[in-house]
Amino acid sequence: MVSILPAEVTAFIVEASRLPADALDEVRRAVAAATASGARDAAAAPKLSASEFSALDKRVRGLFADRSTELRSRPGGLRAAIAQTTVAAQAIWRPETLTPEQYRGHCHVD
Repeated sequence: MVSILPAEVTAFIVEASRLPADALDEVRRAVAAATASGARDAAAAPKLSASEFSALDKRVRGLFADRSTELRSRPGGLRAAIAQTTVAAQAIWRPETLTPEQYRGHCHVD
């Protein structure tokens, strides 16, 4: 079966799923700070079609499934890893719909 996920999105989510738990915690803190400062708004993430989002969600959840016990040992760890990876992947998939500032906020690019 051919994936509808763009290659750059697949590469990103595979790498994100391999990050050490401590690095995922750092991302979580950075997202919280960016959200508090107004630099990031998850509701402004690029919208995907239902089939695109479903394929993305399934792939992200599938990649993090093997680490569920490890990440669940940290309060909100698994949920945050999935959510943050998904939002960043949406931005990578549809960067043309974002301002440079929004892209940086979603992808944690400084």
